[in-house]
Amino acid sequence: MKEEIDVSECPCQPETVALDIQQIALNTANLSMDLLLCGETGTGKDTLAKRIHDLSGRTGSFIGMNCAAIPESLAESQLFGVVNGAYTGVSRSREGYIEAACGGTLYLDEIDSMPLNLQAKLLRILETRGIERLGSTAFIPVDLRVIASAQRPLDELVEQGLFRRDLFFRLNVLTIQMPALRKRREQILPLFDQFTQEVAADFGCPVPALDNRLVQLLLSHSWPGNIRELKSAAKRFVLGFPLLGGDASPDRDMETGLKTQLRVIERMLIEDALKRHKHSLDAVVQELEIPRRTLYHRMKELGMKDADEAAVI
Repeated sequence: MKEEIDVSECPCQPETVALDIQQIALNTANLSMDLLLCGETGTGKDTLAKRIHDLSGRTGSFIGMNCAAIPESLAESQLFGVVNGAYTGVSRSREGYIEAACGGTLYLDEIDSMPLNLQAKLLRILETRGIERLGSTAFIPVDLRVIASAQRPLDELVEQGLFRRDLFFRLNVLTIQMPALRKRREQILPLFDQFTQEVAADFGCPVPALDNRLVQLLLSHSWPGNIRELKSAAKRFVLGFPLLGGDASPDRDMETGLKTQLRVIERMLIEDALKRHKHSLDAVVQELEIPRRTLYHRMKELGMKDADEAAVI
């Protein structure tokens, strides 16, 4: 049975999203199963994978392979290894990523970019826990844990014929969904403060003051690069460069800044009331002094998952 963990469902502490990553890592590190990490670029998939390995107690290495960065013609030899003379240009035998991860963790980053023909061979590896190097029929058993990550939804790629259905089901036993930063705007300022403090310590310089205009800019930006982009913005800010580089549109962002802040505050108030009243909508309506129908419309507008339960028929 598939189990999915959504980081956005974790208790939302104002410290950082790193707290969620730490808790998820602690909960999954010692599980004897492969994992699938899903989320946009920059949401922390690489960090989580490494942290899970560090806490797992596995004695082998953490071996990462970016499936999108290796040419298709070389991917098979890089993954499975080769023997001497397997093809022209191979003068010695060498192990691949899978063998190198024996006893440890194999991290397959951007598995959604893996060619279909290689997916079939990877499925066999996951089922048999062993490999045959290119040019050899000798079976080499491997003891490893596989953590795969994907930026695009694999179920959609399956329907488009771009990802093998059987491999998807094999990987989709335990899925951890990493939310986009724009869906957790209440964490933007705490994260930004943490990153600026770290950068300032590295460079031995003070942290500049963050005025209200820049606060609005931070909260209203869409952050397509998520936490990675926020880290870069923090470094630019400390070093005295424009906060969001040359691609930002301050005027446009300022127009929506106040509205965004109000939405964040409104969502936090509703979520806090729901938690304190154990999701009793009647109690929330009474505390906030708003009609149930209004609560439903605001929750739906804010994209809250409990909106359907608040609907008035």
